Amino acid sequence: MAPAIPQTFSTFNIPPTRRHVDTIDFLLGRPSLELLPEALRPSARSFLSYLATLPASAPHQCPACASRSISLAIPAGSRGLRRDGYYCRNCNKRFNVLSGTPLRLLRSEDKWKPWMSYRFQGFSQELIATFLGISNKASMTWSRAFMEAMADYDADLHRWWEDHQSTQVSELTDEVEEALEACVAALAELTVLTDRHCPYCGSSSNQVLTSRRATEYQCHGCGRRYNNLTETPLSHIQHKELWPEYLRLLVVGYHDTEIGERLGLSKSLTNLWRQRFLEFMQPRWPLLAHWTLWQWSRRRASSSGGPLP
Repeated sequence: MAPAIPQTFSTFNIPPTRRHVDTIDFLLGRPSLELLPEALRPSARSFLSYLATLPASAPHQCPACASRSISLAIPAGSRGLRRDGYYCRNCNKRFNVLSGTPLRLLRSEDKWKPWMSYRFQGFSQELIATFLGISNKASMTWSRAFMEAMADYDADLHRWWEDHQSTQVSELTDEVEEALEACVAALAELTVLTDRHCPYCGSSSNQVLTSRRATEYQCHGCGRRYNNLTETPLSHIQHKELWPEYLRLLVVGYHDTEIGERLGLSKSLTNLWRQRFLEFMQPRWPLLAHWTLWQWSRRRASSSGGPLP
């Protein structure tokens, strides 16, 4: 039986920074297949089930000649065999259920489904290796083997997944595009809103004050001043005119250096913005934050980005 996938980062014996812990806990709490287009999720679930059940199943035909005239030759455990050995009466070849498949040389089959599930969830090969207690080399080998197996199992799923593993900017799913547009609209609303309730006491009774930088209020309840960004992750973040463009660059996966070059921002500033915008997205658009973390992590080592979609 495959091990249960943990739901908290504390399960893993890794000492990262607190921010790293928060990010991993957020990803672990997300539905494992929500990064994929909705139409491909049934195929992905079926592929995960295939990885879990294949090692214990029986072959239907000979991998060498495709003959169905096969029989069990040596049960698992005999002569040191880990799997049942079969014999083809047509070509006289011996084989097991994994013979002729991309998975034939892999071990620890109880970890195959968790590995692929973590991968669908947006985790890197290196981090998954740490989660499951395998080497980085094994994790890379599994990645290649699972991609080949996926190509044989479902061409559409493989095509989409392969496109989203490269270092190039890839297209958003419909769900992510919808969330991005909603988030951009919310950012625009922050610049024109004139009736925000007090973030300190919740009072709706206030006086709008004039300001060159932002709409400011004087609360009649607690007497404190605030604006539309007070007590939000975007408080004290300037250059509002760059926010929509920055958000799209962030979501499709451009890393800090690329974004800074495009928008004329320093690397320290783009690093701060990335943290703040992710905090802003997570409560209302968790899928958008999930996608952003996945894409940014996937492309951050790239020296240059492709054109915007």
